[in-house]
Amino acid sequence: MGNLGRVLLLFGVILLVGSVTLLAKNVIDINQLHAVAVANRSAGFFNPSSQVVLTAGLSLASGVLLGFAISLLARARRPARPQDAKPDRDH
Repeated sequence: MGNLGRVLLLFGVILLVGSVTLLAKNVIDINQLHAVAVANRSAGFFNPSSQVVLTAGLSLASGVLLGFAISLLARARRPARPQDAKPDRDH
């Protein structure tokens, strides 16, 4: 499970970087739309709503994958308890 955890961790970090990049692009696009709306022109600009939804979805997926990967890595590093060792109840 250690390898699966590492792969998920890497994929989660890649998704997180992608979502931050898309979020920065969306901020720029929304600022451009605002400038156009203030200037009272609206031709040639698109609605960034679909990209905002995509950014939110990628952020959610990266958070889930990072959480799952961290839990898998924590389990893989935890030392196994010996099953045959019984507690000494006499002392």
